[in-house]
Amino acid sequence: MEAEADSAAEMNGQEEADSDGEDSASQSDSEEESSDMDDLDCERRRIECLDEMCHLEKQFSELKEKLFKERLNQLKAKLEEVTSGKAMEYINPLADLQKNMKIRIEVAGNIV
Repeated sequence: MEAEADSAAEMNGQEEADSDGEDSASQSDSEEESSDMDDLDCERRRIECLDEMCHLEKQFSELKEKLFKERLNQLKAKLEEVTSGKAMEYINPLADLQKNMKIRIEVAGNIV
């Protein structure tokens, strides 16, 4: 009887080991599959992010170019105002400078 009990216990132990082996094998298979899926998901997400980044960089470049052109047009318009004598922010300081120049010329003429 003890021999039968021992052999039954060994068989149960062996069956448990076999079922543990099968469970671990199925777990490792599922881990490999999920790992493959995770790798595929990561690669897909990486490609999507790179595409989005390229798109954003393109938008940024376009906006930067547009801003540059607008700023250049503003500067050209301001330069035209200055050369035509219509820019008030330049006319007033110029008038002050001319006034100071006349005073210095008069002072210099009196000293000589």
